[in-house]
Amino acid sequence: MIRFVMINKKNKRFDFYSYTNEIMNNLKNELESNGLEFYLNKETIRKATFEYKQKEFLINFTVVATSETIQLKVDITLPTKDTSNLELHDVKIKIKDLMIGEWEQCVWLEDSQSELFAEELYKKVHSVENSLRRLINSIMFFKLGGDWWDRYMPYDLINKYNQRSDQYRRRTPSFDNIHTNLMSIDTGDLIRILNYKTYKLKRNSIFREPDEMNLFEGFAEPLNALTRDEKEKLFLFQGIMNSIFFNTKSIEKLHPNLLEKLEEQMEVDKDFWEDYFLPWFSCDSRKFSGLWSEFTTDRNHVAHNKLIDLKLRNKFNKGMSELQKLITEAEKKFEKFTETEVASYLEETRFEAEVIQRQQTDDWKDYIEEATGIRILEESNIIEEFQENLTASFDNLKDMFYYRSDLEFLYNEPTLNEESIIFTIEHNVTRDDIQVIVLPDIDSSAGATSTVTLRVITNDKEEMFDLYYTNGEAEYNDEQTNYMPLVQDHWEVTSGLSKMEKFISSLISSDFPEITEDEIANVPCRHCESYTIYFSDEESDVESPSRYKTGECLNCGRINTLGFCMRCDRTLNQEEDGLCDGCEAYIDAQ
Repeated sequence: MIRFVMINKKNKRFDFYSYTNEIMNNLKNELESNGLEFYLNKETIRKATFEYKQKEFLINFTVVATSETIQLKVDITLPTKDTSNLELHDVKIKIKDLMIGEWEQCVWLEDSQSELFAEELYKKVHSVENSLRRLINSIMFFKLGGDWWDRYMPYDLINKYNQRSDQYRRRTPSFDNIHTNLMSIDTGDLIRILNYKTYKLKRNSIFREPDEMNLFEGFAEPLNALTRDEKEKLFLFQGIMNSIFFNTKSIEKLHPNLLEKLEEQMEVDKDFWEDYFLPWFSCDSRKFSGLWSEFTTDRNHVAHNKLIDLKLRNKFNKGMSELQKLITEAEKKFEKFTETEVASYLEETRFEAEVIQRQQTDDWKDYIEEATGIRILEESNIIEEFQENLTASFDNLKDMFYYRSDLEFLYNEPTLNEESIIFTIEHNVTRDDIQVIVLPDIDSSAGATSTVTLRVITNDKEEMFDLYYTNGEAEYNDEQTNYMPLVQDHWEVTSGLSKMEKFISSLISSDFPEITEDEIANVPCRHCESYTIYFSDEESDVESPSRYKTGECLNCGRINTLGFCMRCDRTLNQEEDGLCDGCEAYIDAQ
């Protein structure tokens, strides 16, 4: 329902029937409507239906005339009771505009559409206000602690809150034991918190404490001595304070002078916007303060039930949407920051706890070792000792066959937390290899045995070697009130490593015979095309079992036919028959 009344027509001549006809016909033309019909015509009441953009409106005119005044009341309604449509706004404003110039006053009596706009906007007002309150609380609690309100806020805000807080708590007993400081603070005061600054005395203020007595006072000025200008300022300050103490009523008159003198001695300690809020906002303080000032004005308009038209509604929505976006973005940035900070703090806390736990464990183990003579090693210490023994053993193997240029040694220090290949010996010519695989089982519990199994494999041979470490263990003797050894710590690695070294040495000697470059033919294998054909020009009817046959491919094992000397039948390092070097020399000498 829209209801307003026009009061006192400027032109005293007034014909109710013709005037309402004129207004409605003008409305029809202005809004380009094809539907207008008066369906009730009485002396003081006329009712019409008006169609606009496929919406039908009921428009009533009621005239109230006396000898002193004449009033024309207008009622506009929708049959569907939908007061939120924009067509209603166009109709009511256009009727008002068509009439306003001919009447002295227009009084708005009822506007359900304006009320609906206010209801819609007030939800957004509430959301924007509480978003900023929530953000301020979150940042301040994180940066300055739970008592930031009482420690840093100005007394007028604290007093305003305290006065209201008691009333609110009495009215809502379910919330009388919670902290609600910002929920009762006025909207305009929130921006004061964002831009608030605290101050501290300057390092060189006139109130600084003098240094201890200077032994060279007669020779040079004390380092912290007041200058003549500072002494003058201190004298003026003392004069102002004397006047206030003598007559407290003089504070109002002397307040500007006192404030000026104090400001000269102070400097900013905490700038709330720069220090705490700027990192999260995508705008500067000036822009946000301007937007919030407009919001405060708009918020009061909505909260105090003032009329709202379509343009004002759109303006309010735009301003509040921009503010809500800035605050929401700031909240998300700060939440992401706190998540990272909390995760970092928890990780640091866990690390510190682990350090303390390890230190306590180490202290206890040191005490046990001192009292009983046994050692209880941590897992890392057990692994480290195993690694040292393994490294030394494989260094021994490399030293044993240092002269063998045809062998490649590769060692990867094991982590001993999973199965892995830690040592490989590869023949550069045959590409056969020996691999050492470690299978660890580390248990650092007191009295437990850790096992490291070394699995040596090559072609058709395999052997396992076990290394052991048993951790020490002690028990408390109630009768003697001290710790007694229960399991003595000990290592069993020398025997296993020695056996492994002998096994690998035997494998190399038997299965990896030394082959020099002179024993490799200069021709490729006819079967695998690799240059790995064994060649020996020594004359022997019986081949040694530890040697390869001349012409045998060390890569694929197939036999290749090499050429022979046509004079002495010696095998040649070539595919075709020919003369050996000796025979060529003999023939040349003839």
